[in-house]
Amino acid sequence: MTTVLPFIRVPDVGYAKSWYESIGFKCIGTHEEPGCGLDWAMMSWNEAMFMLYTQSENTITNANNCGLYFKMDNIKGLQKKLEGKAKIIEIVERTEYGRKEITFHDCYGFQITFSSEPD
Repeated sequence: MTTVLPFIRVPDVGYAKSWYESIGFKCIGTHEEPGCGLDWAMMSWNEAMFMLYTQSENTITNANNCGLYFKMDNIKGLQKKLEGKAKIIEIVERTEYGRKEITFHDCYGFQITFSSEPD
């Protein structure tokens, strides 16, 4: 079996972790170096997972060049969870490939899309 676990680098893992939890993700693992604070978190939504890593000083993060796409059973009610927490880019009731999608920016500008079969 092969699994891909994408990661995004963020300036503050604790802040990003809390933000993702506020919209429904669960944190299933963390790492904290003594005296350095939280530097890694594993986030999940059912079986879909991704990691948050601390952005090192020499790393340039360009949130415009990456994002996460989640295929889900249902995204009903998600828009309400995002209100006041995320900048919604687009809501498409039915894409050309037959999916309903909500695309938004997370707390650091990464593009996130949640997709499901239309209602």
